Amino acid sequence: MVERFGVRSVHEIIGGIVVLFFLILLSGIKIVREHDRLVIFRFGKIIGHRGPGIQLVVPLIDRSLMIDTRITALSTPTIEVTTKDQVPIRLSALCRCHIKDPAKAVAKVDDPFAHTVEVMHTLLSSTISEQTSQELFARQSELNGTLKRALNLQATSWGVRVNSVEIKEMVSSNGSLKSQKQD
Repeated sequence: MVERFGVRSVHEIIGGIVVLFFLILLSGIKIVREHDRLVIFRFGKIIGHRGPGIQLVVPLIDRSLMIDTRITALSTPTIEVTTKDQVPIRLSALCRCHIKDPAKAVAKVDDPFAHTVEVMHTLLSSTISEQTSQELFARQSELNGTLKRALNLQATSWGVRVNSVEIKEMVSSNGSLKSQKQD
């Protein structure tokens, strides 16, 4: 009776270990949706990113972070800038962008979209202050392209691709000049 009890206990222990190993292996299976990317960290270092489908992450060694790569619309708050000819102008802009390189977006900045908005805000101020009010209202589509190129140049370094930048609203403070984008 003692021998039989000892053999049964060994089988239960081995069975428990097999079940535990199977559960740990299952915890490493990740399902990545079409618009997401899975950034993989091994012992704290980024080893790459993986696309949609069923992905296996080594349990207990790798960590993963899901990144959404869909296009996001970012809007700046309304700012007031003085043009080259000393006309105060209130304006706001809309930027459409998405994460192009998930590994850079995770490693380079804490919030890639917040950084994009801050750079867009700075670019708006500096670009508007270099133009006259008449140039701004006459060449608004050129201004959008200039802002997009300048923003994309900086945002690429942290993994964001800028699709478009549009001035939503541009009004001179005295009300004489007005341009507003219709949604």
